[in-house]
Amino acid sequence: MELKDIIKEAIVISENATFGEALDTMLSKQANSLLVVDEEGKLSGEITVTDLLDGIIPPMLDGDDAMEKLSDEESFAQAVHDAQQTPVFEFMSSDFSTVRPDDTLMDVAATAIGHQRARIPVVDHSERPVGIISRRGLKQILGKYLHKKKH
Repeated sequence: MELKDIIKEAIVISENATFGEALDTMLSKQANSLLVVDEEGKLSGEITVTDLLDGIIPPMLDGDDAMEKLSDEESFAQAVHDAQQTPVFEFMSSDFSTVRPDDTLMDVAATAIGHQRARIPVVDHSERPVGIISRRGLKQILGKYLHKKKH
């Protein structure tokens, strides 16, 4: 098994896209995460379902206040509606670790362990996304080494 065998296609969205576009893309592509690119096509962040949930919380609220404000369906629906036009760059995660297509499986494993990542974007040498290593890919790496015979 090589790295190319476990790279999944990246689903990419512009950092200027909206919350609504991000959610629609995740739903239509059945994706758990999106890679976010800047105007030059370089990776600038990622969006997960958790980021979407964070995106509906009004900026002046946190923790218990947010839970209280969004505790009924009407309030929750209004918060989702209000977030619809929010640009992705306002709620995306910009804390990510990447690997390159020519890295080894051990590089991927070290990145996953060292940075506690369940998904790892794969970027080219210009920092443009070319794919993603998903949780499934990480499990395949573990499986490869579990079944490797000791010499």
